[in-house]
Amino acid sequence: MTPIALQLDSVRRSAAADFEWTLREVAALGYEGVEIFDLHEHAPESVAGWLAELGLAAASRHARLEAIETQLPELAAEAALMGWKRLVVSWFDPAQLDDALVARLAAAASAVAAEGLELGYHNHDAEVEQGFLERLPDSVFLELDAGWAWYAGVDPLSLLGRGPLVHVKDFRARGGRSFCPVGDGAVGYERIVPAAVRAGVEWLIVEQDETEGSELDDARRSLAAVITMLGEVA
Repeated sequence: MTPIALQLDSVRRSAAADFEWTLREVAALGYEGVEIFDLHEHAPESVAGWLAELGLAAASRHARLEAIETQLPELAAEAALMGWKRLVVSWFDPAQLDDALVARLAAAASAVAAEGLELGYHNHDAEVEQGFLERLPDSVFLELDAGWAWYAGVDPLSLLGRGPLVHVKDFRARGGRSFCPVGDGAVGYERIVPAAVRAGVEWLIVEQDETEGSELDDARRSLAAVITMLGEVA
């Protein structure tokens, strides 16, 4: 079965309060991996030790492009400790999705490859609406956020096959910030999850940008829903 990871930004309040405890809770829920976005001032060696003890794979790592450009040696050292190979640009200013960004991504991809890693780009709605995904350098894979693609009015299935990682994020409706656990919204993951698996996706990564109640409870509900959807894969 395709493994399921949790983007740890989904539980950022809990992680900021007690990162080790939060990782233990994520493992107890049944997630097989996590996508790192912040070490919450802990040493990479400590985090790597917790992940190894808990049997959690570091599926990938989010970082801002500026950090990738200026802190790549530190990120590469972290990758060697934690075992992740894919470094993903987490967000970029929608007003600056231009030729200069394309050039920066191409240069960053070359530098990242020299460290034995792969560079990806995580979309929000703006990249879809502005057609920026069609301008990504060939050396940069797309970490498709299916929820944001849907929010922008595009069928996420049309963007599958461009990268090994897919974010599974649900919205109750288009417009506003109506985030919810996977399966509670309108994106239609009953169709998307099996299609992603058939397209050869290596990790399905649950992400919920905002929660109304318990972050971990919503993460549990999302995981249960995705597991059920994976059962529909022929």
